[in-house]
Amino acid sequence: MILETQGLTKRFGGLVAVDGVSLAVRPGEVLGLLGPNGSGKTTLLNLISGALRPSGGGLRIGGHDMTGARPDRIARAGVARTFQLVRILPSLTLKENVMVPAAYGPDRLWGDLLAARVRDCLSAVGLDARADQSAGDLTYIDQKRLELARALAARPRLLLLDEWLAGLNPTELQDGIALIRKLSGDGLTIIMVEHIIDAVRALCPRSVVMNSGRLIADGPTSEALADRHVIAAYLGEDADA
Repeated sequence: MILETQGLTKRFGGLVAVDGVSLAVRPGEVLGLLGPNGSGKTTLLNLISGALRPSGGGLRIGGHDMTGARPDRIARAGVARTFQLVRILPSLTLKENVMVPAAYGPDRLWGDLLAARVRDCLSAVGLDARADQSAGDLTYIDQKRLELARALAARPRLLLLDEWLAGLNPTELQDGIALIRKLSGDGLTIIMVEHIIDAVRALCPRSVVMNSGRLIADGPTSEALADRHVIAAYLGEDADA
């Protein structure tokens, strides 16, 4: 397994944001991570990426124990991510933004190899023609594209996408789905937090669903979305009604 969590838990005072989540992800899988707002999805990604230390449970990446590891160690183990609130370096050009993770990531690229990696990553998200433009001048949608290029620059084995498709118009959404499908076809393992169910159905053979910090479903996407507990969580109804 490329990722395994065993009873992973995160508490903030009296609030249990992630409550005993056990999850296994196979190499090459595109996994949907679903649930209503406030269900703990982003907190779980923060635990996997090292942005938060767990209060309990375990985390293994590529078979290695990474429980409580620093974000840089987890990044070197092959994990990259995007954020709900886009994080780029607005004072730098697009090219310079992508250079940073390519040069200081696991591969430590320089010279021609660095330049080639930057070109490839910007091209993958459709921004290669704007490489010398200031990142601060980008629209929100293109900032999201740049953030994905930055994540890809480190050549991750596991990519965490936190609502990366949100805010795209219909044409951009189809382009985004095609890009994620291509990344998967190249062998990249992806966990997607997403509310656009049509995109989840198109991309994710398997989905897990969270509610109130717990996993309430794990299985083929069509079955997970039809689960009565999942329907109740999204609609706010009694599952036994």
